[in-house]
Amino acid sequence: MIKLNRNEKGCGNGKMDENKKMRIGVFCAVLIIMGVGYKLVEASVTGRADFDFETGNVTPAPADTVDQDVREYSEVVDNVTLEMTIPNRWNYEEIQKNEESGDYKHILKLYKNDEDNYAMLSFYDTSFGVCGTGRTTEDISLNNGVKAAIGYYDGNEDWSDISFHDINKTIVVINYGLTGPDAEEVIEIIKTMKVTKEVHQ
Repeated sequence: MIKLNRNEKGCGNGKMDENKKMRIGVFCAVLIIMGVGYKLVEASVTGRADFDFETGNVTPAPADTVDQDVREYSEVVDNVTLEMTIPNRWNYEEIQKNEESGDYKHILKLYKNDEDNYAMLSFYDTSFGVCGTGRTTEDISLNNGVKAAIGYYDGNEDWSDISFHDINKTIVVINYGLTGPDAEEVIEIIKTMKVTKEVHQ
């Protein structure tokens, strides 16, 4: 049997302690690296979660649904109610029927800057008729889905009249000198028109 003296035994234990310390040190270093990596990943995920939370709770400003640049027009002629929306930049004048007036019940004059260039909505006593020579028509839909007809003469780009046979054959809008964008704006105004006939029980 081989016996180790104290020096050899002590020397062997010293090497073993160094190896154990090295392993423990490496293990601790691995744990530290893993811990740091985990913290970095956690911070990244938390930051993203916070970002998503913040952006997800942003409430958009409510849209302003009230148009302050227009006014509502309403008039009752006999038992028919005429309604439309008129921009504030457009002026209007009402002409009521009197003893000297012609064959109409009510007139609404629409003009922008020049009173001599205007559109006139007339509510006649009888059906509105036009001359067909050189005339073309284009159908449009009012905002409520009802059809109207725009009349043009001799290839002119600016409309001559707008009639409403699907609503009331006695109502017409006639163009007196409006051209270009102003003429087109009147069409947009007319698209807001509603005609309601009161039904008596």
